[in-house]
Amino acid sequence: MLRLSAHLDTLADEFGLHPRKSLLFSAIRLDSHPLVTPLIASRDGEDAILLVRQQEQGNVLSAGVAPERIRFYAPWVTIDPRPIADVTVAQSLTSLVKNLADDDAVHLDADVVYSHQLTLSDSLTVTTEPLAPSPVRVHAISTSEIVDRFTDWRRRGADVATALISDVPHLQGLTEDFGAADTRFRGLESIAAERGVDGLVVLAPPNFSEITGRSARGDIAVWSPGSDRVFVITTADGSEYGDAVGHYASLAEAVAALVPGKRIGIEEEFMSVGIAGQLVAAGLNPVSASIDLAHWRDIRDHEDLPFQVIAARTSVYAIEEALAWAEQEIDAGNEFTELDIYGRYVDFIDKFTTENAIGFVVEPYFTNLHSSNRMLFPGPPVDFPINGDTTCIQLDAGVQVTIDGVVVATSDMARSLPRTPAAKEAYEFFFTVVREGIIGQLRPGVVCEDVHEGTLQFLAPHLPRMIEIGMLGEDTDFNTIYRRRNVGHLMGKQESFANELRPGYKHALDVGSFGAAEIPWRYGDVAIGTEDLWFIGRNGTYNLTRRDRTTA
Repeated sequence: MLRLSAHLDTLADEFGLHPRKSLLFSAIRLDSHPLVTPLIASRDGEDAILLVRQQEQGNVLSAGVAPERIRFYAPWVTIDPRPIADVTVAQSLTSLVKNLADDDAVHLDADVVYSHQLTLSDSLTVTTEPLAPSPVRVHAISTSEIVDRFTDWRRRGADVATALISDVPHLQGLTEDFGAADTRFRGLESIAAERGVDGLVVLAPPNFSEITGRSARGDIAVWSPGSDRVFVITTADGSEYGDAVGHYASLAEAVAALVPGKRIGIEEEFMSVGIAGQLVAAGLNPVSASIDLAHWRDIRDHEDLPFQVIAARTSVYAIEEALAWAEQEIDAGNEFTELDIYGRYVDFIDKFTTENAIGFVVEPYFTNLHSSNRMLFPGPPVDFPINGDTTCIQLDAGVQVTIDGVVVATSDMARSLPRTPAAKEAYEFFFTVVREGIIGQLRPGVVCEDVHEGTLQFLAPHLPRMIEIGMLGEDTDFNTIYRRRNVGHLMGKQESFANELRPGYKHALDVGSFGAAEIPWRYGDVAIGTEDLWFIGRNGTYNLTRRDRTTA
């Protein structure tokens, strides 16, 4: 029988992988990192192998995992076929597991994410490892106290953000959009009504913090429609939530007692099969709600606009200054590493927050920083040399603003240091694409899929020039390829994977929509990233990460 597990200790000890550090998308997807974490596939008497999404190909190989112990799935979208040439990749996890299982049953360890069970069960016989129940305590927090906590934080954030952009000409008028009403529980009521659930069981960090106003540490929140309280279930002390209001023999017993019905919305992209199995065994009916909760965060992100401004302005300063430092060092003939650039980037984050008296914790959220000489795949920095031979450096990164451990904002933007004439010309053009071709379309009522199509039309007349300078292949079916990826996304305390500017997605943007516009271009010997953050306000659409070097 084929066995699948996601043991972090095994990934570290046997494969040298630490997903939240070694891999990029495990770091980015705060609400669903178990979904993209590599799986360990094993059979008795055989060496275990890793099942890895191909977008992490460069990172898993850079981490030193032997190629013969890797099986890839979910093909990576690239306009340059050479990095993935001769690499076997399955179209999906299901097709890969089917092939490995050879018509046998598949057994999932308790730590595998529940979403995989749901997907694999459609066409395979799947069994799961039970998770032993543990006693739990239940605490209650009033919804009014939670809203008051965020309201106070936002008031403080608005003061800081107002001072921060007071001398930034293109952001004048933005402060009029500060102070949006808090709609978190109204939004949850809508989810419950649309899904017909009697309650929501939440444990993914950004959702837990949004519902409780507390930092996520592995506890579980339970909320039911019409309730004026949020319950927190914990196996720990839990004193920070106040006095315990109940004790139960297991998580499932607690949920069954707290929710006035059997249908519960759950985060299938974060919850383990072990926890889901406990809930099902207790007679509860889990209903997938990961995308609903991601959308709920995304469309409410303007409520925390002051913090988004702080994150955006910190990011653009730190990224551009770090790359300027790298350029100076290369020009001086010095050799250093990707990790040295990362160290400078972190220093510039600290410098910006100190000099501008930010007063909140601002730290890296994710970092995609690599030399094109090393790879075209996106990934975290490693100890790789940077010198005069470096063709391009891509720094696509975000910070997070936290208060008492609660993430109140994140950023996501990219700049590059092109070193060849072709890369420099392309990079300047991609700024035009992002700022005129994408952000130039953004206004209330525009539909996400239309933005993507408009971007392809904007690019079309310039593709021959990209071919001419060697930044695109003559035979590349660019439109077909680029219709398989987005040109931006919303933000919702992380990069959004629920709301993207992509074909087929019909969500209409509105006043208050906040997100990123991007053109990643990886071809030949350069990997270029160009990305800005935008906000649709009452007075127009703002580019939050456009920077005049004379201002913050």
